[in-house]
Amino acid sequence: MTDQQEEQRISQLLSSDKRFKGQTDNFYVQTLKLISDNLRAFYARYASSKGLTADVVRQRITHWDLDQFIHAIDLLSDDAPISEELKKRKKLYKYQAAGGDHADAVAAIIGATIAVTTNKVQHVSRQHLANDYAAEQRYQQVIASKHIVWTLPHTQGIQITPAIGHVVDGSDWSDRLWVHSDNMVADVQKVVRNSLSGGLQQQQLEKLLQHLQPGTNAAGNLQAAGETEMWMVDRIIRSESARVVDKATMDSFKNRRVKRVDIVTEPDACDKCKELAARGPFLLVECPALPWHPNCRCKKREHVENEEPTPI
Repeated sequence: MTDQQEEQRISQLLSSDKRFKGQTDNFYVQTLKLISDNLRAFYARYASSKGLTADVVRQRITHWDLDQFIHAIDLLSDDAPISEELKKRKKLYKYQAAGGDHADAVAAIIGATIAVTTNKVQHVSRQHLANDYAAEQRYQQVIASKHIVWTLPHTQGIQITPAIGHVVDGSDWSDRLWVHSDNMVADVQKVVRNSLSGGLQQQQLEKLLQHLQPGTNAAGNLQAAGETEMWMVDRIIRSESARVVDKATMDSFKNRRVKRVDIVTEPDACDKCKELAARGPFLLVECPALPWHPNCRCKKREHVENEEPTPI
């Protein structure tokens, strides 16, 4: 076992983080696009030559609005199991859409579409974490066999056994995921309600729905309103993956009766992690759990004692 091997594994995990971030970000980007399409349809139906007036926005909803709500939800339906969190939110937003004005109906569509997407993200993230646990266990088996050159098998869609399920579900990451989902709903609803409250002209609608370059901070824009919580969701899953990988590593160490471990830092490690690594080696029972902080990708490896000099 060498630092170089572990650094190679860290690089692999960082690449996996990037790929999975692209997948979950795309889910939410497509959701914001669907919300944009519904806003355009709403504007086209109710706007006059004067644009969309505040009086129209405050009118009670119609059957068309309810049909739009149902259509928006149907477009996002997939094979992901419906969680209890999604059931609660769909019921809430349907009640909101049926009992309010046009602004409430638009807000309900926003809330429901983001909730459906978060349910999908929760489902694929659980599988992603299970894959990471299984992949790390296989990696540890290769390392334990003393192979100098190794290739980690590509593991996807493994069966989530009770043992793996316990590891994957052994934290509050799902709850935190839904907190950030609700925050995203609130942020996007606020931007849209503010835009509708005084009436809306075509030029204002285009500004609201304008596609921005990633990371652009534009007040009053739909996409910009959703990006902060998208980043927080990515951070949760990345940190949970690090926790799951650390659990797989420690399980392997305990099975092999490893006594001491070192911490290998990721390429862009912070000073806090570098200081922690410098304190090693650690006794296995005293080694701190990783990740050491959110987004941390540092890892552990078995400590190899230096050979004693050969007597002359």
